[in-house]
Amino acid sequence: MTTLSSRTVGFLVDVAQEAFTRDELGTLLLRADLGQDRYLDRASGGTSKHGLVRGPLRGAQDLARRGDADAHRALLDFVRLIVEEAVPDPEERPTRWFAQLREHLLGDGFELAWDEESTSDWRGSRRTVTYRILPTESGPIPLANEISALERDLQLRGYTVAANHYRQAVNNFGDHQYEAANGALRAMFEGLVMSLAKDQTGYVGQGTAGEGGCAINHIIRSGNLPERDGGTMLKGLWQMTHTNGPHPGQSTADESRTRMQLVTATARFLLNHFPA
Repeated sequence: MTTLSSRTVGFLVDVAQEAFTRDELGTLLLRADLGQDRYLDRASGGTSKHGLVRGPLRGAQDLARRGDADAHRALLDFVRLIVEEAVPDPEERPTRWFAQLREHLLGDGFELAWDEESTSDWRGSRRTVTYRILPTESGPIPLANEISALERDLQLRGYTVAANHYRQAVNNFGDHQYEAANGALRAMFEGLVMSLAKDQTGYVGQGTAGEGGCAINHIIRSGNLPERDGGTMLKGLWQMTHTNGPHPGQSTADESRTRMQLVTATARFLLNHFPA
């Protein structure tokens, strides 16, 4: 199972012992369910604040690497709790380690994301921030109730049809229905390209199916995505997704996984290139 790397765990240990008291750390470990003896790596523990955190984190990391989903969940919960307590608002002077932690997580295949909600009552307006740690990988997710970072971004942008196609592709891939996964992935990719072209570049289109190639050409010709800055890659991937389509016997697990990874990475690139 993919979980937090040793580099990230070491960074967490430094952050935790610096930002919280010993009593606070004990409570955070309990809230993350890391207080169980089975998580404690006694060789990595100790009496210092470093040791108090390092022992359970290293023990949970070892179990997660061997496929223990509960241990993996506990690690991510600990990260989320640290951020929630130390960074109540990421847009108002976040602590100096916040950006570094996000980079560490991205390197491990996870995105630290947050949702904001504004509420008003007799005390005035308030903004509540809720943090989530989402996998950036497109493959089957071991935590069934979680969504991927790409699905979340698509939903936040209002591209719900593309998000639904993407979820279908992930589910089909998990069920080893590779041709169906390719078909859903192609529909998601075309839907995203069409939406971005219309929202960001003034593309009108004809309202017919299969216009993804025309939308891509418009994006490139209009200068919104130069050929040497992603345009050629986008055209190439479009052509690739239209070979070995959703037909029985024409796709393998490895080929389908490669498509999933390429389309996921390209979709995230496009959403970052064309911000909301």
